[in-house]
Amino acid sequence: MKTKLTLAAIAAAFSFGTASAQDAIDFEKQILPVLKESCFKCHEKEHEDNGKIKKPKGGLRLDGAAVIMKGGKEYPNENVVAGKPDASWLLKTMSLPESDELAMPPEGKGDRVSAANQALIKKWIESGASFGAWKGVE
Repeated sequence: MKTKLTLAAIAAAFSFGTASAQDAIDFEKQILPVLKESCFKCHEKEHEDNGKIKKPKGGLRLDGAAVIMKGGKEYPNENVVAGKPDASWLLKTMSLPESDELAMPPEGKGDRVSAANQALIKKWIESGASFGAWKGVE
């Protein structure tokens, strides 16, 4: 009887570990598409667009792992704080009501990030904000 209980406990622990691995957030597959959809329009590397030079708003770029962690002019090193979603401005600004002047994206500049995608970003930050192999634009 003890053997069965021990084996059952080991099996339960193993399946719990497997579920956690399956629940891991894949930045490139799950987070990057959200940033591309709602943020890149204003927060990507300086480039020419129809003869005009477009610079990233607020000095914040979201098109590379290092620059995401670096943040912008106003909140350097606080854009994404690994393990601390409440201290991460990326999540704070997309969670604000649309009427707030700090809300991202600003009214008329793109679709708001859905509550489901905000929860996904929060989980990604809570779990350590790993980019996996993705480096993005240097």
